[in-house]
Amino acid sequence: MVARNPQTTEERARERAIGSHTPSSLSLSVGDVVVYASHGIGRIESRHDAEGALPERIALLFDSGMRVTLPLDRARGALRCLSGEAELEEVRQTLCANVPAPIEPWSRRHRFAQEKLAEGRVRGLAEVVREGLQRERRLVAASSRSGAPVEGELCRKARKLLAAEIAASRGIEPEAADAWIRRQVGAGHT
Repeated sequence: MVARNPQTTEERARERAIGSHTPSSLSLSVGDVVVYASHGIGRIESRHDAEGALPERIALLFDSGMRVTLPLDRARGALRCLSGEAELEEVRQTLCANVPAPIEPWSRRHRFAQEKLAEGRVRGLAEVVREGLQRERRLVAASSRSGAPVEGELCRKARKLLAAEIAASRGIEPEAADAWIRRQVGAGHT
């Protein structure tokens, strides 16, 4: 959520219900909470009618304070609803999966992670987080060296975006969501 103001149960329920719609059925109404790929969660702040050469557009406000204005047609393709419980269960399964260490060079892993971040799909974020945390765990177990710093940076960004979405979907704090993410990745290694 953009502001951490206390919300009524009804407001939280409305925001959670947004996650049950398909992207094509987004109403894109003022006040709706949406996900915009690698920017994260935003709230539709205003909607503007077409004026002259300017198309109909919406303005989003993100947690960071950043504002983005998108033409409505582009917004319909670029925005998605918050994840619902079904998607979060898929995230849990993805995080818990114990996958073998990738054999690709770090540059290819980096490109794949960048693509998943750019797509902004919750499962892709979970995959980037899982692979980053598992790689970190393997490197620590093998020696004191660390992986490429840029790989850790992508994992941290994906983890921040994923924690924010889980927090917004479940009405919890991002720190609690991040702790849940770490527990799920750890559960795949017990």
